[in-house]
Amino acid sequence: MDSQAKNTVQAEVTEKIRAMGQEFNFEVLKETYRLFKPLQERAPKDGVERVDDVAYGPHERHRLDLFKPSNPGDGLTPVVIYFHGGGFVAGERSPVSGLIYDNVPTFFARHGLIGANATYRLAPEHKFPGGAADVGRAVNWLVDNVAEHGGNPKRIYAMGQSAGASHVAAYSFIESVHGAGGPANAGAILMSGSYAPLDPEYSEGDPGSQQTDYYGEDLDKWKDMSPLYHIRKGHPRTFLATAELDLYPLSWPTAAMAGRMVKLNKRMPPLRRLTGHNHVSPAMQINSEVDQLGPELLDFISNPE
Repeated sequence: MDSQAKNTVQAEVTEKIRAMGQEFNFEVLKETYRLFKPLQERAPKDGVERVDDVAYGPHERHRLDLFKPSNPGDGLTPVVIYFHGGGFVAGERSPVSGLIYDNVPTFFARHGLIGANATYRLAPEHKFPGGAADVGRAVNWLVDNVAEHGGNPKRIYAMGQSAGASHVAAYSFIESVHGAGGPANAGAILMSGSYAPLDPEYSEGDPGSQQTDYYGEDLDKWKDMSPLYHIRKGHPRTFLATAELDLYPLSWPTAAMAGRMVKLNKRMPPLRRLTGHNHVSPAMQINSEVDQLGPELLDFISNPE
């Protein structure tokens, strides 16, 4: 597709997303699926081999799919594992089978990396730190096993969207979750997550039921469960992303985390505001002709500081 045609498709997608407005609910989610499904159907998927439904733990949701280049490298290949959203209580790794969110690891495998797509346990049955602990469990499975698939166990990047980003952040930054030895991921890619369900400077109104389902009823304990307050020197490299049409409760945490990292590290972390996108569309665009994010993530992974 030439650049003019791509620009036309991009303009059409942006117009349709903006027409949905700055809100997020199940109807917006379904409409965004419908918008990106044909783009992912025609997206390139060549040169990728899959190993499906790998158990990384004992629970039925401790499952991941592995995507790797048909011609794997020398065992030094970076690894990216993606964790879906779903408000802590829902979500699947492949809600549109073979397309969304399989597009994320497909993209990385097509560009010579190892990709993975994982599910995790859900609230209210599994409260904090259930989802975050599952991120660690999946990352540790990769540490132990990815070399036999050509991946580098020392260069694993955990990537999450919405609740998935919250879990990745909690594992990456909170010592009570990752343990005294530190997190095993080299980097974190965080897209529109909630990194503190409450904050006296930013929060408005009462917490939602999905938050209490995961963090519990005792609000006094929530600060200790919030990765925003646990960022320390030496934390994994972090790429932050948010969307133009994210709701306020899903946009301030990214700004707050960037601010804390600037103060700690005396430099700005990679930070991307995706124009013309709603809460879920940034991940769905990856590996399509309107992909604004994938190339930036490749650059982030390929050029460690």
